[in-house]
Amino acid sequence: MSANTNCNSSGTITLPNLEKAASAPQNGVAGPQIRNQNPEGVRQRQRRASPLRDNGSLGISRRNHNYNAPIGGYESSRDSEGDRTTYRSQDPHYRRRVVRQKLHEKHKSDIVPIKVTSKWAKWMQSDSKNHTVAFMGEFVGTFMFLFFAFAGTQVANIGAGDSSNQSTTGSATGFNPATLLYIALSFGFSLMVNAWIFFRISGGLFNPAVTLALALLEALSPLRAILLFIAQLTGATLSAYIVSVLFPTVFNVRTTLAVGTSVAQGIFIEALCTAELVFTIVMLAGEKHRATHVAPVGIGLALFISELVAVYYTGGSLNPARSFAPCAVTHDFDAEHWIYWVGPLIGTLLAVGFYKLNKILEYEMVNPGQDGDAGNDPTQNPDHEIAQAVEERALAVEEIAAIEQQGGFDTISTDGSVAAEMREADAVADLDPHLGAETAKLSSGLKDDIEAQWLSSSRTQHVAR
Repeated sequence: MSANTNCNSSGTITLPNLEKAASAPQNGVAGPQIRNQNPEGVRQRQRRASPLRDNGSLGISRRNHNYNAPIGGYESSRDSEGDRTTYRSQDPHYRRRVVRQKLHEKHKSDIVPIKVTSKWAKWMQSDSKNHTVAFMGEFVGTFMFLFFAFAGTQVANIGAGDSSNQSTTGSATGFNPATLLYIALSFGFSLMVNAWIFFRISGGLFNPAVTLALALLEALSPLRAILLFIAQLTGATLSAYIVSVLFPTVFNVRTTLAVGTSVAQGIFIEALCTAELVFTIVMLAGEKHRATHVAPVGIGLALFISELVAVYYTGGSLNPARSFAPCAVTHDFDAEHWIYWVGPLIGTLLAVGFYKLNKILEYEMVNPGQDGDAGNDPTQNPDHEIAQAVEERALAVEEIAAIEQQGGFDTISTDGSVAAEMREADAVADLDPHLGAETAKLSSGLKDDIEAQWLSSSRTQHVAR
């Protein structure tokens, strides 16, 4: 400390000397910055100047607390050499550890230990727990989706022309664009909201046709698909039963063919509308991209436009569970009920087949970068570049090995293309730590036909010379 600065016994700078020190430049820097050299002394001076410093009630005040003092320890003062043992001067990780320790000691008596058996711990880490959670989520999600959809349909059909028919088709309700729009909105928006809620739990499928599509694409295991199928049927049946007993109006949500609609027409209407819905789900939710988190919006709109087309002619099922549940509650299965299973099945196969065809033809290369996501852009995918570099490096290693078996580079003339390829491959190899092991694995499996091919080419070049 400089000679012009007076300190008391605790190392605090007095006010007059502080002003002098602040006015004097130090190392070419303006003097006022010296005030931060000893914040401990400033805080002590402020506490002494406070008229309420002797009030015992201020013992817990933030104004009188020394933030430089260690947690739970004594208040250390800074000497001329500088005390670096205070709380603020410690490493951030150490400070967080100290805080957690003090909080644990403070609330240790309030914590009630939970005794977890080994069987419970094993079950929590097993696939059985995951299947159970997925089953419950799909059951509740299907119930919520169809409850609001059935309830909206019930309200829309209050003025139906034939309430005893218990159907949503135009022949029973009469042609009313407002009614058809109301039903389509009920199904579309209910699916959008509930799929957005439950997609983190079970995937938010709510439809056996969608479950089959994801199982065919190997996005679901067979066991998970069966469990979700059962959850969808039971959840749909419960929702239909609740709607039938909850509302005083006639239960009017079954799906039947309209007058003049043939069985073949009904099947293909259901198939095409289901294909639209399933393909939308696969492309928006199955294919991961930046818009995946808003996929429920597109899925709900896909069901909405499909319902606009199909409600009048077939009731707009697109979902075997949706048609099965009202029939199970009313104990009335029509002779044409099977079309609401066959139609969605055909639509699912069409959507899955078209999706697989696009994947085989590498549709990503047709219009790359549409999502602005480099991970889904094959022209900017580093994994693709690394894989290509591994292949090129393996070919270069095989060529060099064949040359060395024939006497090395001194026995032939080369233009250095192989060495250039090796240098380029080595530069890319730094991108992936596994690249060296992969290259060694590839180079160790040299085939005799590569050597023979090089010998044949070298003899041809020698004859040409």
